[in-house]
Amino acid sequence: MPHSRAPKTVLCTWELGGQLGHIARLAHIAQALNERNYHCYLALKDLSRAAPFFQGDGQQLLQAPVFLPKIRMQRPVLSLADTLLLSGYLHAEELTGLTQAWTNLIELAQPDLLLMDYSPTAALAARHLPCKKIIVGAGFWQPVPGHPIRSWLTDPSQTSAAQQSEQRVVHTINQVLSKRGQPPIRYIADLFAVERTIINTPPEFDLYGDIRQDGLYFHKSGAPGIEKPVQFGPGPQPKILAYLKPGHPQFDAIVEGLSRCNGNVYIACPRGDQKRLAALQSERFHFSVEPVQLATAMAQADLFIGHGNSGTTLESILAGTPMLVLPIQLEQLLTAQTLHQLKLGQTVTQVESAQQFTRVVNDTLAATELRQNAQAYAQQQAAHSKVTLGEAVANQCDELSGGSKQQA
Repeated sequence: MPHSRAPKTVLCTWELGGQLGHIARLAHIAQALNERNYHCYLALKDLSRAAPFFQGDGQQLLQAPVFLPKIRMQRPVLSLADTLLLSGYLHAEELTGLTQAWTNLIELAQPDLLLMDYSPTAALAARHLPCKKIIVGAGFWQPVPGHPIRSWLTDPSQTSAAQQSEQRVVHTINQVLSKRGQPPIRYIADLFAVERTIINTPPEFDLYGDIRQDGLYFHKSGAPGIEKPVQFGPGPQPKILAYLKPGHPQFDAIVEGLSRCNGNVYIACPRGDQKRLAALQSERFHFSVEPVQLATAMAQADLFIGHGNSGTTLESILAGTPMLVLPIQLEQLLTAQTLHQLKLGQTVTQVESAQQFTRVVNDTLAATELRQNAQAYAQQQAAHSKVTLGEAVANQCDELSGGSKQQA
C-alpha cells in the first residue's frame, strides 16, 4: 500500500557504462519507488534507449551530464581509475565543468534522496549536499571507502598501474574539491562514502566482497516496460538463449556458429542488423533486434550465451541456467572467471571461426555437470530473491527519509 505521507523526491542517476542493464535496473527501482508514493527523476546517460522501459510510468526523464570527448589509451583499460581518466578526470578544468553541471541538476531536482548507478561525478558533486545518498550496482565500480581501487585483471603485476592511475585521478578530484572549498580525498573510493551501498549481485561476484562491511546484497530485479516475449522454435533440441552486442568483433562467426549448433537458438540483439540475422533464420534459429523479456525466458533455456554483463549474468544464475561467456571488457572477464571458478559456466575469449564456436557450444550443451551446478547454485540463492532489488531500495529510502519500512 502507498504511504499517506507527502511524496518524497528521489533523483536516480546513471553516468558511465553502456549497457541496457543500467536503464533496466533504474526502471525497476523507479517502479517500486512509485508504488511507495515517491516522486522520481531519472537522469540517464543515454535517453535514446530509455523509452521502452518507461512507457506510461510517469517518471520524469532527464539528460545526465556526460563527458563528450573521445579519449583513448595506449593500453587496455585496467581499472575504474582508467575509466575515469577517459571520462573527464584527466584535467581539473574539464572535471570542474562536469561537476558543476551535476551540482546544478541535483539542486534543480531538490531530491530528498540521491540514488546513483555508476555515477561517480554525481557522487563528487553531492558530497556537500544535504540529500541522503544511496549507491547501487554490481560491485566492480563501487570500491570501499578508505581502500585503494583494484585492477580488473587478477594479474598482481597490474596493481601498480592501477595505483598510478588512481593517484592521477585523485589529484584531479582534489583540485576540483579545493576550488569548491571542500576537504581532499585519499582514495577514489572516498567519493562513495554514502548512507547505503546496495550490491545487485551475489557476494562472490563483488570485486570488493572480501572487504565490504556495510554493503547490502539484493539480487532479483526486472525490466519493466519490456513486453516482447522470447519465442523459441518448436523443435525438441536444447534451448539456447543468447544476448549479443552487434559490435562484438567476432559477431558474424558467433551467429553463424549458433545457426549450425545442436540447439534451438533465440538471439536477442537490440539494435542489431535485421538483414544480417534474417539470412540465418530457420526453424531452429530465431532472433529479435528489440529488447525482449530475457528474465522470463531464462528458466526455459538450457544454456545462456552473453558477454558477462552483470544483469543478464544474475538472471542466468538465479534461473539455474549455465552460461557461455564472450567477454568484451575486463569487468566482464572478471564475471566470467568467477563463473568458471564456481563451475557455472565456460568462457570464450577468442572466437576463431564459426566452426570452432559451433564445437564450443555443442560441448557446453553436453556438459551436464554445468547444468547440475547451476541449478544447485540457484537453489542456494533462492532466499536472496524473495525481496526484489526495487523493494529493497524502497525499504532503504523509507528508512533514510523517516518513513516506516515496508516488509515484503
